[in-house]
Amino acid sequence: MSKIKTTMNIESDILKELKLIADKKNTTQTDIINKILKKGIIIEKQAQKQAKTKGSNFLKLAGIVTAPEPFNATEELRKLRNGEL
Repeated sequence: MSKIKTTMNIESDILKELKLIADKKNTTQTDIINKILKKGIIIEKQAQKQAKTKGSNFLKLAGIVTAPEPFNATEELRKLRNGEL
């Protein structure tokens, strides 16, 4: 995979930890950053996919329950909270 040189502002404590990790693993900071970023991207994509799935699951529920007309949701919720249902 090709690499592109870039400039970033990294918090000093993070950079210190990064240097320690790279030294312990006998590798470069660049390799460590790339691995961490790849993992972060995978996690982010999974989270986005789950969020989309959750939203579509709610849409599947639309229309599966019918209520007699007229239906006052506020009144029914009050009854439920008061133990009347």
